[in-house]
Order: sequence, then structure tokens, then C-alpha cells
Amino acid sequence: MKSANLLLLLLFIKTATAQRLFQYSEPRSGVTVLTEDIQVPEEDAGYTLILPEKGKPLAVIVLFHSGRDTSHAGFEQRLYVDAVKRQVAALYVTTGNRFEFLFDEKKYRQLDEFLHRAISEHSLPADRLLFGGMSLAGTRAMKFGEWCLAGKSAYGIRPKAIVVCDAPLDFVRFWRALDRSRRLQQNEIAANEAKWVLAVLERNLGGTPADNISAYYDYSPYYYELENGGKAGILKNTAVRAYSEPDVQWWIENRGNDYYSMNAIDAAALVNQLKLLGNEHAELILTSGKGYHPDGRRHPHSWSIVDNGELVEWLLGVE
Repeated sequence: MKSANLLLLLLFIKTATAQRLFQYSEPRSGVTVLTEDIQVPEEDAGYTLILPEKGKPLAVIVLFHSGRDTSHAGFEQRLYVDAVKRQVAALYVTTGNRFEFLFDEKKYRQLDEFLHRAISEHSLPADRLLFGGMSLAGTRAMKFGEWCLAGKSAYGIRPKAIVVCDAPLDFVRFWRALDRSRRLQQNEIAANEAKWVLAVLERNLGGTPADNISAYYDYSPYYYELENGGKAGILKNTAVRAYSEPDVQWWIENRGNDYYSMNAIDAAALVNQLKLLGNEHAELILTSGKGYHPDGRRHPHSWSIVDNGELVEWLLGVE
């Protein structure tokens, strides 16, 4: 632990829910190569499960964020606090790659195995699963959810609901936004992020969208220009929530970006498409002034825009 906050958070878990916290790990010692200059150490693949102190859980929230040991100070890692209060389990799963894009079918199978292990060993309600995540973790939640709904899970795993928080979904739109940041070099943070994300996308998808547009269509969990939103059409009977805080003034002033670069475009388009398909349980949740990092810095791209308690109540009400 590197800070008092992390120590206190871990202490809370150990004292309040020790007998109800379970870990499964597959140790990793390698690194994830983003670019020639950027390599990130892997974490242990596996899952962390936090159950209510007594009784069987009514539902399970499956989060695909890295840092599954729950010691991370991020707001999304505190969702388990509101979950267990309402008799809902929280399950954190990871392939070990902190920047997992789910390009490889083997990674889907790995996550499928982890979920099956947790469900079977701890008698979790497999018919009440919510897949969720923030940013790229939200992309993972959506892609893995669609993969399961397509009947590809070896164990018949299917999400009851999917929740994404400011996640990129249309990767042609996303590539274009990143390419603009890379070319303009107006903001160092935005340009540096664009450099490594574009490198990863182009390495795994056969180049740019102009080089291999079909690969970008196939990879995107939602694509605006395809009928029914592309793969998103499979969500027409699944409860979906998309959270976003579209503070365009913040993005202009702090990143040199505008609406074209915001993931809010994907969130709104996805929910609209699902409603057009007749999905009565698709919701776009927009907030204002709620986005802050745990250290107090203002940032609309943060899980803090999600009301954790209300989200759990919503899950319990999904039919």
C-alpha cells in the first residue's frame, strides 16, 4: 500500500467482510507492451469476490476494471460498499492486462472461465448478473456482454444488465478523435494518450480504418453507420445504462477537445438506437458537476458521476 487511504480501505474490507471476501489468482510476471516506449506490468489474472456478510446475494455486479484487489482508491472500486448493503455481490475480474482491449478470443474464454468458477464455487445467481465498467473497462463490459448474449459462453453466462460509464464504443469515431489529437498536438496529455491508444488499435486491427474498416466494424461494440448499431443490435432485450458527464467546456479548456472527441456521443447514440429497436430498459444518464477523481481533481471522465446506491437499486428492479 502506498497511502493511508489505501490502507484504510483494505482494513475496512478485512475487518468488515473478511469471511466474505474470496480471491482466485493466476500469477503473472510479464508486461503489456503499448508502444516501444511504454510497457506496463501485468497484474494477477483472476477474480476478487465480495459477498454480503450473511445470506445469499440477490444479484452480482461484475466489474472489469483493473485493480480487482479492491485496494484502489477509485470510486468504481467502492461500489461494493453500496452493493453488499443491499445484499448484492461485487465481482472484479481481470485477464491480467490492465489495458485489456479484448482483441483475442482467448481473453473472452479466460473471463468466461473466471466467471463460471466464481458462480459455481460460491452459488451466485447466474440469472442476475450486471456487467459494468468505466472507460476502457466499460468497453470490456459491453464487448464481453455482447459475446455472451451471442451464445458464445461455454457455460451459458448472460448478463441481465450492462452499465458503461463514459466508455468508447464506436471505434471508428474514437480513432478519428484520437488521430486529431495526435496530429494537432495542442494538448500534451491528449496527444500522449492518443499516441499509445492509436498504436494499440492499429497494431491489432490491421492499420487505420481506411486500411481495414471491416476490422473496426467488427471490433466496435456499437457502430453508428451500421444497421441496428452493428453488434449493439443484440442488446435490444437487455437492460442497458450509459452514464456520461458531457462537460464540453472542461474538455475544450483542459484537453483541446470538443463534442466530436467525447465518448458521450457513443453513449447517446447507443441508447437512442436501442430505444428505436424497442428496448424499454435503455437509459442515458447525464450528470453535471459530479466528475471528480478521488484526490479531488475535477474530471468529468470519472466513475464519481455514478450514484452507486441508486445503480444497485436499479439493478434489483430490472425484470
